[in-house]
Amino acid sequence: MALSPHPEAAGRRLVFLHLPKTGGTTLHHHFSKHFAPEEVCPERFSALDRYSTEELSRWRYFSGHYNFDQLRLIPGPLFIVTVLRDPVERVLSTYYFWKRHRPEVIAARKLEGPAIARAGTLLDFLRNRHHEVTDATDNTMARYLAGQMNVWADGTWRYNSGAGGMNVTELEVMHRATGNLLATDVFGISSQLGQIYTRVALAFGMPRVAAMGRLNTRQEETAALEPVVEEEITPEIRAELDRCTQLDRMLFRLARAHLRQVPR
Repeated sequence: MALSPHPEAAGRRLVFLHLPKTGGTTLHHHFSKHFAPEEVCPERFSALDRYSTEELSRWRYFSGHYNFDQLRLIPGPLFIVTVLRDPVERVLSTYYFWKRHRPEVIAARKLEGPAIARAGTLLDFLRNRHHEVTDATDNTMARYLAGQMNVWADGTWRYNSGAGGMNVTELEVMHRATGNLLATDVFGISSQLGQIYTRVALAFGMPRVAAMGRLNTRQEETAALEPVVEEEITPEIRAELDRCTQLDRMLFRLARAHLRQVPR
């Protein structure tokens, strides 16, 4: 007798909170194959508020660099997935990915972040306070999971909302980030992409994948990206990396400890 198909997560929409440079491109590639093009939300960045509730209701799969607060705009019920990565490695990956952009591509697309990365050294990049650089490097995982959080040039934190904003402490950022992380249905770290996919596949009836080859790797050379030589991590660079990943390192350490005790 044939077995009945596994219910697709009880009708929930699949939402992949893709934290930048965590290996999420590989998961998105496999998740998206399960949905028809018209079921996939086209918004891959933080602009879900541009769409009406009616428009958002049309899609069954959402994947993008959203922050956690924006997920509340999506009509429920939701099945939320995210991936964390070693914070220092994530920042270095961002820098080298941006630095690899060819000059003609930067000029044609007016890419400010990659232009800054190419213009100087890793130390220059980490000390740059341009908003694109700080958004991509300064405790990015904690901020995205905490919601509408920005860190100012003086190191203070601010929660932004439609009614204005307010200053918050690092403890409040961590409280929101860890609480929202635990509210996801599946989370893991970048070295566990296969396990993460398997858990989502079980819930949504997706096909098994024998191997998950990494996409968008640092070694990849394309018409838009060229090779670069990696820089030595000096004490000055290490200090800047520690500064801009302080909360992310705490979050990552707690997440790994949780996953060791309660496999997801």
